[in-house]
Order: sequence, then C-alpha cells, then structure tokens
Amino acid sequence: MDEAGPARAGTEGSAVLVPVPQAEKVLAEWRARHDPVAAAGVPAHVTLIVPWLPADEIGPGALAGLAEVASSTPPWEFRLTGVAWFGRRVLWLVPEPAEEFTQLTVRLADRFGTPPWEGAFDELVPHLTVGRADGDATALDRVADELRARLPIDCRADEMWVMLASGRRWSVRARLPFGRRSGALGGATVTPRFHRGRRAAP
Repeated sequence: MDEAGPARAGTEGSAVLVPVPQAEKVLAEWRARHDPVAAAGVPAHVTLIVPWLPADEIGPGALAGLAEVASSTPPWEFRLTGVAWFGRRVLWLVPEPAEEFTQLTVRLADRFGTPPWEGAFDELVPHLTVGRADGDATALDRVADELRARLPIDCRADEMWVMLASGRRWSVRARLPFGRRSGALGGATVTPRFHRGRRAAP
C-alpha cells in the first residue's frame, strides 16, 4: 500500500482524518521538511477516508451523518510504536492498536459509499505519515533512526476532522468529537474557510 498513489492521480474533494496532536509535538520539524501536506495545513494524522465526498456535496446532511458516526464512537487511547515504510517511498509510524481506525474507516466507507483511496489497495493499513522520499530515501533513513529513540508516543483519538482542498492549502471544514453530541449538526463544529493556491493530498 502506498498512500502517495492518489496524490499522484490528483486527489479531489475532501478527506476525513483523526488528528494526532501528541505526535505533532515530536514530528513537526521532520514533517515540515519531508511531507508536503504539512506545509499545506494538514496536521499529523491518521487518515480514515481520502478522497471523501466532493466539496459541493458536503452539506448539513452529510455532516450530520458523519457526526452521528463520531458520536457513537468512544474516544480511545493508542500508541505510535514503530517505524515502517511503504515501498521506500513513504515513511510512517505504526499506531497500536490499529483496529479502531480500521473499524471506523469501514463504517464510514459503508455509510457513504467512499472506500479509502477509492479502493486502490487490497489491504487497509492505518498509519501516520512522517515524510515522502523524493527519489533518494537517505534523508528519511536518518529521520527513521532518530524517531526510533523517541518511540513510543502515547496518543488519544478525541475527534475526527473533515478537511477540504483549495489550491495549495487544506482547511478544516468540520471537527467532530468522538463519543458525544453537542450543538448543531449533531456535534460538528463547522469552519467554512478556504485558502487559495495549489493542492496537495493528506
């Protein structure tokens, strides 16, 4: 499985992901150097669905459905425990346990008819991308060596985000807390902002 595949094809629309702020504290500098989506506004995260729906289809009904899934999903604790590669092109961290991410992705895919990475891969592998190699993976080899000394990282999944692409930037469309309902749209906090420029994929 290679997360970069849909990016090469030009991912459109939106993504649903779980932000991991605890990892951001450790990975920010490395992600800024090696992961283009970090500069595009995407935080350290585990992707659930990309692409999700076209941006013009993400209205109150879709967000309410997503909020319903989020509210019925309790928050959970997990750890980033190891360093791995997708084909020496993408360096990533292993979340354990991974089952909660997998089960949530399956629920979303079934509900909205949006298989992750448009069904391009036979196996679903939850992961947190650190960086992408630009031909030569030597720099990321050094990052991997340094990261091993920083693991494990204790994390907590508290919410999922809908992010939209517009030019160079990704922006948060909605934040959906796990395990509770509050406010409009069943708990979704909607942020109707875009940034202009060239697009990357989360």
